[in-house]
Amino acid sequence: MNKKKAATAIAAGAVVLMLSGCWGGSPVADQQSTAPAPDPSVSCIVSCQDVPQAEHTGPPSLAADATAKEEAIEAAVKVMTAYTDTSKSKEEWFRALAPLITTAYAQDAQYIQPPRLKARTVTSAGSELPSDVPDGHQVRVKFTTNAGEWVVIMTRASAGAPWLASNVLPLEAI
Repeated sequence: MNKKKAATAIAAGAVVLMLSGCWGGSPVADQQSTAPAPDPSVSCIVSCQDVPQAEHTGPPSLAADATAKEEAIEAAVKVMTAYTDTSKSKEEWFRALAPLITTAYAQDAQYIQPPRLKARTVTSAGSELPSDVPDGHQVRVKFTTNAGEWVVIMTRASAGAPWLASNVLPLEAI
């Protein structure tokens, strides 16, 4: 018998042994689940650091006090001043704005072309845009500019966190 015929015979024999369950386990046994059956009396709760998520309602609420609102307005003035300074190069403009905005907004703002911005001059002091639900995490600050009314949405994560802009947009876009 030559080598080619011998290799074919060995391979065929191995297939027959596997299919018969004598080598490599039974095909029927391989199809059966070896995992234990679930116990219907045990429930599962998805949690985060041992706190069930179903009970999580978001960050703790913050009082929307006058001091916090004033701090938000002051921070918004800095944002709007940097945002409307279109005399700078794109890189300088973004470098001035970046520390005043959230990282999420920075992802979008890095693509703004300052010479194309309509709002170039702030013509009024910032004032709080009233909210239906007072929230110490967010304050919307309205400005009048050469291009109409614009809003800076200021956010903070906690009472000690800095106010950062999460967006700058025309009032009609809200």
